[in-house]
Amino acid sequence: MNNTYPRRVADLSVRPLLALALLAATACDTGAKSGRSDSATSRVNPTISATPVNQGTYGMTSRVRWVLSPDSAAILVVVDPAGVENEPVPNGFFFGSETRNFQARMDSVWDVAPSPDWQSIAFSRAYVVRGSETDTVPPDAWIALARRTGMDTTTVIQGSFASSGMSVARAIAQPGIIRIPADIRAPNASDAAAPRTFPIARGWQVRWTTDGSTIALGNNPARAEDSENSESWAALDPKTGALHGTLPAGAFLAVSRWTKGPVLDLSVPVDMSGASPIPVTSGKRTFSIESQRGVITARETTAGANADAAPVTIGSGKALVATRGGRYIVALAPRRNAVANEIPVEAVVYTVAW
Repeated sequence: MNNTYPRRVADLSVRPLLALALLAATACDTGAKSGRSDSATSRVNPTISATPVNQGTYGMTSRVRWVLSPDSAAILVVVDPAGVENEPVPNGFFFGSETRNFQARMDSVWDVAPSPDWQSIAFSRAYVVRGSETDTVPPDAWIALARRTGMDTTTVIQGSFASSGMSVARAIAQPGIIRIPADIRAPNASDAAAPRTFPIARGWQVRWTTDGSTIALGNNPARAEDSENSESWAALDPKTGALHGTLPAGAFLAVSRWTKGPVLDLSVPVDMSGASPIPVTSGKRTFSIESQRGVITARETTAGANADAAPVTIGSGKALVATRGGRYIVALAPRRNAVANEIPVEAVVYTVAW
C-alpha cells in the first residue's frame, strides 16, 4: 500500500474550494484576439492551454466520465477516484461552454450534475475528518469543520457518514451551485458565477428535477463505498436555500447521459499510442482531432484546404472527446507532477482558441 495515499486524501478533504471563471482574455474571445470579423477565417495557430481535471489524488483507480450538452457545445468532465477496497475519495470536475465563453473546475466534490438547461451546475463539496486508529474524531476537528462550512457542530456531526472501513474517518457532503453567466464579460458576471454553498450537511449524490427548479440531495451512503447510491432524496430550492425532506409531489429526477470513459489503474499500463479521430467544426472550418504516438494534433479538413499543410499540435496524450467546435478537448496525458506509486496518467482538458 502506498504510504503517501492516506495523507493525500486527508489533505484533499480540507483543500479550499477552487473554481475558475475566465474573463474575455482567457475565455476564448476569438474574434477580439485574432482581429477578424465573424465572416473571416480564424487564425492559423490557435492559442492552447491545458487544465488538469483533478488536481488531487487519483486513488488506487479512477474512472473518467463526461456528459455533453444536447447541442454538444458544453461539456462536464469528472475524474472519480476510489481508494483501497473501493473507499470513497473526493472527485474533481471541469466544465466548459463554447456558447457562453465560460469554464470552471473544482476539486473535492462527491458529485456534480448540470441543470436540464445547462445554465447551472449543482455539486456537493466533500469534507473528511479523521481520528486515530482506535479513537473517535476529536472535538476540535468537528469545530473546525463547522466553521469552514458555516454550520453548527451538531449539524455537522449528525450529518456525517463513515468514509473508511479501515480507519476512523467521517465525512460530510455540502451542496452548492454555480450559475453560468450568459455573458462573462458583463459587469459583475464573474461574481455572480462564483460557487455558492448552502449550510446543509446532505448531498452524497446530487440531481436536478426535470423542470430545473429543484436540486435533489441524496441521502448518505449506507456503506463506505465509492459506488454506493442514495436511496432517498431531499429537495433544495437553489434560489432561496430552503430545504424540504422530500421532493415535490409529481417531481421527476433528470437523468444525465454520462459516457463512461477509461478506468485508470496503477497496475494497468495505459495505451497512449493512438485513438480514433474526432471531427469538429469551428465557424466555417472543419478539423480532425487526431492522436498518434502520444501527440494530439488538429488537421484541417475544410473543403479546399491545403492537404499538405502541417497539422496544429494540440498537446501530448490521446484525445477522448471534444465539444462540437473543438474548443474543449478532453484527453489522457502524462501526469505533470508524477508521484511515485501513483497513476502516471491524468485527465486534462485542452482549451483551444481557434
